[in-house]
Amino acid sequence: MRPLVLIFLAILIFPATIMAADDFVYPYDNPYQATVYGTPPELVHKIDNPVKPKLRSIRIKGRQMPSVFSYSSEMYYSTALQKGEAPLIFIIAGTGAEHDSAKMTFLVRVFYQAGFHVVALSSPTHMNFIISVSEFAAPGYVPHDVNDLYRVMLWIKKEVEKKKKVSDYYITGYSLGAMHAAFLTHTDSERGDFNFRKTLMINPPVSLYHSVKRLDSWLTPENLGDKTPAEEIEHFVDLFSDYYEHADVTDLDDNFLYELVTHIDLEDEDLRALIAVDFRMSASSMIFASDVCLQAGYVVPPDDYPLGSGTPLMPYAEEAFEVSFEEYMAEFLLPYLQHLYPGMDRYTMLQKSSLYDIRTYLKETDKIVLIGNRDDIILNEHDLTFIDGVFGDRARFFPTGGHCGNLMFTPFVEAMLEMVKS
Repeated sequence: MRPLVLIFLAILIFPATIMAADDFVYPYDNPYQATVYGTPPELVHKIDNPVKPKLRSIRIKGRQMPSVFSYSSEMYYSTALQKGEAPLIFIIAGTGAEHDSAKMTFLVRVFYQAGFHVVALSSPTHMNFIISVSEFAAPGYVPHDVNDLYRVMLWIKKEVEKKKKVSDYYITGYSLGAMHAAFLTHTDSERGDFNFRKTLMINPPVSLYHSVKRLDSWLTPENLGDKTPAEEIEHFVDLFSDYYEHADVTDLDDNFLYELVTHIDLEDEDLRALIAVDFRMSASSMIFASDVCLQAGYVVPPDDYPLGSGTPLMPYAEEAFEVSFEEYMAEFLLPYLQHLYPGMDRYTMLQKSSLYDIRTYLKETDKIVLIGNRDDIILNEHDLTFIDGVFGDRARFFPTGGHCGNLMFTPFVEAMLEMVKS
């Protein structure tokens, strides 16, 4: 493996840049292309004088953590606060994403320009979140992840209100972060700490398990043929390296990344694999962090503990990459939950990590709205039927865009803002 090139590959998955935008029809009607290519640079929503979010952190006094993770003792998040009184919106990242990822930074700038105080939070599945603030250190069980987020948000609320006047609270998130936003709103309807005025779900899954099972399936022989996931990665590395070697490169900016990924001839099975590899890389980081924090012996043999700051980690990373999210849930998460809650079964775990668990609340509340795409690759027909039946006219679907592919496209951005402010 070539680690630097693999890091470069991970950056390519969801290219983003902030340039001039025109109100054109979204250019990709292939959902896999849309998901991988995103929005062409010339069509990305224009933001005048984009704000530079400020890095913030939270440290839990006395929290114990493995020495190998000593660099991650603080939970990092971003803020962009208006000068005067304003509503505040929390933004929750998607699976494995950090508070300052490309999508998150873009959303921070969009909502700041719209007049909000903004707080951006990493996904509870991100390594830093797991290490620094997670109570149970085993993400993927939505009730636990939501409790962690809610606790962190209360701390941040207290800090922001010391400095700024907040007129109302809002919340949004994309992908898994959208599901978390809905559950957070449900929790707050019972606790009343924020009294969220509006919640915007962006490209949410309906069932975490069903969506990740679909992504996992794209790294199986049914999609890859005779190639292993590792061989598929090598295939992508070779493709991207060859393009880079022969391209006239003056700047490794988002324009170049977009040109690179769109000018390589990728079939649907390649695009599916590329999406699945990105997801698997995020999941493997999560699994490794959880295993080490709990010393569970899942990917790190018990005899190898404790891991120090100088311990070579690549063998464990490779081992974690071989684990599908479905395997993690069955072999790691469920037994752990059964230890915490005797009598817990697989059905209950999966039900409580899906929107079905709060279906009645979602159907009755007028606080939660949803925006997405009919061709979202993490949804099936049953999911779309569920959303239509539960949200009705509180859901708006674009015909194309894949999974978050058109998130930076001006018509999508304008629709998001309209739904939040209505």
